[in-house]
Amino acid sequence: MPLVRIELCNFKSYRGHQIIGPFKHFTSVIGPNGAGKSNLMDAISFVLGVKSAQLRSSQLKDLVYRGRRLARARVDGSEPTQEQEGEEGSDGDEDRREGSAKKAWVLAVYEDADKKEWLFQRAISITGASEYRLNDHVVTYAAYNAALVSHNVLVKAKNFLVFQGDVEAVASQSPRELTRLIEQISGSLELATEYDKAREAQERATENATFNFTKRRGITGEIRQYKEQKGEAERFEGLCRERDELILRRILYKLFHIEKALEANARDIQTKSKALAGLRREQRVNDEALEIARAEQAKVRAALVKEEKKVKKAEKAIESKEPELVATDEKIRHSARKVQNAKNLHEQVAKDEERQRAKLEGLRRDLQLVQRAADEAAEAHRRASQYNTSLSEESLAEYRSLKAAASMLAVEERQSLETLAREEKTSLRTLDQLKSKVEELNTRRNKLSDDATSQGGKKDELEQKLASLQAELAHAKQEYENQQSERTRINRLETEANEKLADVYQRLLQAGVDRTESEREAKLKETLASLQRIFPGVRGRVVDLCKPTQRKYEMAVSVILGRNIDAVVVDEEKTAIDCIEYLRTQRAGQATFLPLDTISVKPINDKYRSFAKGARLAVDVIQYEPAVERAMLHACGNALVCDSMEVAKYVCWEKGQEVKAVTLEGTIIHKSGLMTGGRSTHGSGKKWEEKDVQGLIRLRDNLKAQLQELNRSKPRGKADENIIGEITRLESAITLVKDDLNALKLRYSGTKDELKHIERELRRLSPELKKAENAHSTLTSRIAALQDVIGEAEDGIFTSFCAKIGVRNVREYEERQLKVAEEESQARMRYDQQIARLTHQAQFEQEQLQLTQARLANLRKTQEEEEAKVTELEKEKRRIQEEIAEAQEALEHLREGLNEFSNTQEEKNKAVEQAKKAHARSAKVLDQALKEIGMKNDEIEKLALERSALYRKCRLEDIRLPLLKGNLKHVPMEENLREEVAMDVDEDEEEGTQRPKQVQDYGIEVDFDALDDEEREDNSPEMLASFDASVSKLSSEIERMAPNLKAIERLDDVEAKLAETEKEAEKARKDSKSARDQFNDVKRRRYELFTKAYNHIADRIDLVYKELTKGKSAPMGGVAYLSLEDSEEPYAAGIKYHAMPPMKRFRDMEQLSGGEKTVAALALLFAIHSYQPAPFFVLDEVDAALDNTNVAKVANYIRSHASDAFQFIVISLKGSLYERGHSLVGIYRDQDVNSSRTLTLDLTQYDEQ
Repeated sequence: MPLVRIELCNFKSYRGHQIIGPFKHFTSVIGPNGAGKSNLMDAISFVLGVKSAQLRSSQLKDLVYRGRRLARARVDGSEPTQEQEGEEGSDGDEDRREGSAKKAWVLAVYEDADKKEWLFQRAISITGASEYRLNDHVVTYAAYNAALVSHNVLVKAKNFLVFQGDVEAVASQSPRELTRLIEQISGSLELATEYDKAREAQERATENATFNFTKRRGITGEIRQYKEQKGEAERFEGLCRERDELILRRILYKLFHIEKALEANARDIQTKSKALAGLRREQRVNDEALEIARAEQAKVRAALVKEEKKVKKAEKAIESKEPELVATDEKIRHSARKVQNAKNLHEQVAKDEERQRAKLEGLRRDLQLVQRAADEAAEAHRRASQYNTSLSEESLAEYRSLKAAASMLAVEERQSLETLAREEKTSLRTLDQLKSKVEELNTRRNKLSDDATSQGGKKDELEQKLASLQAELAHAKQEYENQQSERTRINRLETEANEKLADVYQRLLQAGVDRTESEREAKLKETLASLQRIFPGVRGRVVDLCKPTQRKYEMAVSVILGRNIDAVVVDEEKTAIDCIEYLRTQRAGQATFLPLDTISVKPINDKYRSFAKGARLAVDVIQYEPAVERAMLHACGNALVCDSMEVAKYVCWEKGQEVKAVTLEGTIIHKSGLMTGGRSTHGSGKKWEEKDVQGLIRLRDNLKAQLQELNRSKPRGKADENIIGEITRLESAITLVKDDLNALKLRYSGTKDELKHIERELRRLSPELKKAENAHSTLTSRIAALQDVIGEAEDGIFTSFCAKIGVRNVREYEERQLKVAEEESQARMRYDQQIARLTHQAQFEQEQLQLTQARLANLRKTQEEEEAKVTELEKEKRRIQEEIAEAQEALEHLREGLNEFSNTQEEKNKAVEQAKKAHARSAKVLDQALKEIGMKNDEIEKLALERSALYRKCRLEDIRLPLLKGNLKHVPMEENLREEVAMDVDEDEEEGTQRPKQVQDYGIEVDFDALDDEEREDNSPEMLASFDASVSKLSSEIERMAPNLKAIERLDDVEAKLAETEKEAEKARKDSKSARDQFNDVKRRRYELFTKAYNHIADRIDLVYKELTKGKSAPMGGVAYLSLEDSEEPYAAGIKYHAMPPMKRFRDMEQLSGGEKTVAALALLFAIHSYQPAPFFVLDEVDAALDNTNVAKVANYIRSHASDAFQFIVISLKGSLYERGHSLVGIYRDQDVNSSRTLTLDLTQYDEQ
């Protein structure tokens, strides 16, 4: 057997040392899910060197057992003993403690064809250290892998196992992935790196050889070219000599006529300078007159400014007094309101005082009357008591004995009388209470009525005060709104005036700028006229030389010309240089020049002439002379004038043309696609007259005066603060009055409600009082009847006693005594109550009267203080009004003085203007004369510079100028104005004349004998043009030739270079051949290895597939084959795998069912394995997607091919597969020790059965 057994220790789910096996030719590994079947697959892969990433773990140390043994109870429910635990824990040779394993190892026992056993062992610790052992000896991984390779176990190709899920991956892999798989099996993949390097080396060698061949061919062409250039160089030298002679003649011609012009200009200057003395004297007189007029104007202006300051100071003083006056008026009004309010309150409080005083007097009178009545009643009782009957002791004793005897008579009546007497007393108390309550309610009603009347009056007073305060608040708010509206109106007028003033300032500024621009334009035109007069080749500015064909094109053309619009067009570059030199020496500004002979002009693209409707070339919409066509083409180029923005967008954006497009409004779309607004300012300057400027100045002064007037009439902030303060005070006072009024209304309403309640109580008590009176009278009558009965009984006993004391009966005696006592007591009590009530009420009214009097005193004091304050404020107001009147009067005097100064200034201004005009006229005449002399001197200077430039040119270009005297070496090579041109000669102050400029001739005198008479007399531009035309013709011919004057020297160098290049080309050819041979050798070896494996697999796959798919319904089975995408280099392309199940038409692999794909993938795996097969083949649940029929077919195939040389180990859960095996390895989970366990069953003993 190739693989005899597997021993493992603490590997994944296998705890401790376990032996799995022995394995037969066809061994099936079975067990429930999670038991550890795939871990056995991982153990086999691990011991054979497979990486941890393919073992379902991220690191090798994760392969070490980490389980914990679960607690196990005995069957009878008792706990295990220590001895039993010790026995259970004795399994394993190492790492017996639960979860404490430090390393794991797997041992594979392999038997080769010679029956020799090989022990392959691999160990791993929890630190990640790995160890390889071969036959119990520690070896390196390379030696370990070499031993496996010697037994045809290829770890990289994994030709000995199929992991769970690999079948599906094989079935769905791409052609390129299948090619790589076959490369791994065949070993051609190991040559891939060498193949790529050899191919790159071949490409580099081939490229080098090609380069050297191209280089050699180029050098050969060079040699041929240099030979042709030799003759052309000789002809070129002859033309150059002819041109040099012609240039010398032209220089002599120019120098001759320069000398003549210098002499003529000197004579003209001497003639014109004689008239300068008179002009200068006239100018000095006008200067003195102008200075005098300006001095007087300055004095008047200073006085005017001083007066204006005084006026402003006076206005400011008045303005500062006005808010003070407004504040004083407001204080007066406020104090007057306080006086009036104090008067009103004083009147009301005085009325209250009179009412309270009258009420107090009434109470005092009532108190006196009650006291007098009480005294009279007491005196009456005293007198009555003197006439009452008094008994002796014997009579009283007799009375008591008779009374005791009488009490035995009419007992029932006496009892009834006592009962009625008690009821009568109760009724009497009830009646008295009701009467007292009614009397108290009446008193309370009267008091509340008085309070309601008083509160009603106060409420009316508060309402009147509130209405007055609200009216004052409305008036203050209206006044504040009026001031705000007035301020808004003034602010609006100020804004309008400021806007107009800003516009006037802008127009004045523009007038200054435009006048400056106009002066610059005039100066530029004057300078241009001087240039045209001095230099014949100056044609003018571009803007003057062209004209739009229609007025609508003016804006667009101005934008297109841009910076070139003021450029000056000249005939030659030399003329441009001379003009620049002139401008610099004269300090006449700057200018751009366009020389027609050297300016670069791009050809016009004719396609734009009809490219789009509404778009036309700029050069086609302007008119110009043919002589300046090059300048116009340079300035305009291919720019287009478009009628609208849509046309410009269509040309530049939709059609993508890189051209400048300008609309009629001046908007530009540049070549880059950017768009900007364009507008030319040329010719837009306004001609400002002096009267227009003076009008703007007068308008400015009027607007400033208007602003000052508005500022004076604007309400001041202090007045606003006073009004806002008054509004705030009034609002606070209104709030307080409202609060008082609301509180009074609540009290008044409460009083009314209480009065209503008292009225209801009186109405409710009135029937009760009548009822009580009736009940009391009834009881009284019943008591009287009983008393009569009892009296008759008593009369019989007391007859003699009554006769003795002189009364009719005993009851008269008793009533007299009792009535006197009761009346005396009741009268005394009644009078005491009235006196106490009147006394308290009088004291209360006295206190109220004192408070009212104190309030009246405060009101009188407040009124007096406010009246005094009003008096003081009136004095202050009159004082302020007087100060304002005095200030206004002084201001009027100052304004009158200011008007006089203004009139004087106007007169002085007119005098200055007249002096300016006279000065300007004389200055203009003098300037014109000086300008003419200056122009002559400028022409002399220009001629001198031109002569110096010709001298320098001759020296620089080594032109041999014929001289009678001097040497060109004296001419400086660098320009120096102080040496080349003499300084301006100072004017003769006494005579006021000027002399011609003295120019430097460097002591040179030229020999003009080479010139003939015609050339001496003719100074026309045509003669100079004929010289230039001849020189230009020769120059053009020379420029067209462009010979290589070093052709002979270069010819020798190139021939030597050719020999060296041929050697390099030969070496590159040999290197290319060597690299190509080496590449072909690697390519051949790789091709042979690949095709050998491919041909074997392609031949084998159809047989395997047929064997796996044939059955009773399809005895021939299906069809499977491989096809190459590239037969030349098959390893560089893909391999397509085609499988056609039996009784089905051809379809792609993607269209097959899951089971069909699995069978096809198994056929491919078995075919690949048949090439250099490993001695054993491990399959992990490859039948998962197969039905029972296909599983049985796979089982029959494995059974038929299993042998001593080819061993199958299959992990499966399908009974139809593992029942066909030679042995079974059962894996289960031992929960007691939390570990996977195995059982082995030999099935060969059941084959016969």
